Amino acid sequence: MYLPKSKYSIKQASKGKFIYLVSKKAFEGEYILLSDGTTFAGNQTLNIKGDTRIIPLLKKKIDNTYILHNERNNNYFNSLLNSKKISKFQDNLNPLINSKPPPLEKDYVKGYFYRYFAKRRNSDNHYYEINKKTYNSIYTKEKKYDYNLHYVNKIKWDLTDGSGKNNRTTIKKFKGPFPRLKYLFNNTLEYYLSNDILNPKITPENINTPKPKLPLNNRKSVVEAQQGAIDIIKEKSRKKYNKSSGNGGSSTSTSSGGGGGGY
Repeated sequence: MYLPKSKYSIKQASKGKFIYLVSKKAFEGEYILLSDGTTFAGNQTLNIKGDTRIIPLLKKKIDNTYILHNERNNNYFNSLLNSKKISKFQDNLNPLINSKPPPLEKDYVKGYFYRYFAKRRNSDNHYYEINKKTYNSIYTKEKKYDYNLHYVNKIKWDLTDGSGKNNRTTIKKFKGPFPRLKYLFNNTLEYYLSNDILNPKITPENINTPKPKLPLNNRKSVVEAQQGAIDIIKEKSRKKYNKSSGNGGSSTSTSSGGGGGGY
């Protein structure tokens, strides 16, 4: 195949930029770029033929594209794939990854914490638990994650006695916009710690008892948070008990000194 030099140019491709159209093998080296945009391996136009055709290796989407099959109300989002502007915007985003931030020591002291989640706009089934930082990024449209594709929200999660019932009730309040949230948070007793363990009643008999045995939990961070909260609550209870019983409280020292002013 003869071509005038005005109809092509010789370019150099680095590794990972092109593949052969037929064999799908990676291509690296000199290639011919024709005036119509097609590309062929090598630098000799006489070698242009079907099995030397190469094509650009498209950058893989970081996150799933807008295409989603077998879902309701997805026609609009699927049509967005044809928009070069949106496709290019999505290439610069980070993937949305499930994470399960556990409650902290201070959360057990309060008795609750907030859990954050995202849902794909064009799916009834795609939910993610995320951390607060990711939630804020999507909520404020920070352009780090795909805020066009996801709704975000947060749920107040009870950690105390009655948490199973309380958390189920809270999840039901989200039933309208998030009908399948219950499948994301399917264990309504998750992270629960009973008041008997977390905040036991202080008496003279148990004021100096060792820490109670915690329920089994595979996450070290959860156990550490529970132990830390128990220490804080127990110390507060001990001080309150000592004050009310007159052991080191300010009311005891006041009544024992200089009480003759009334006579």
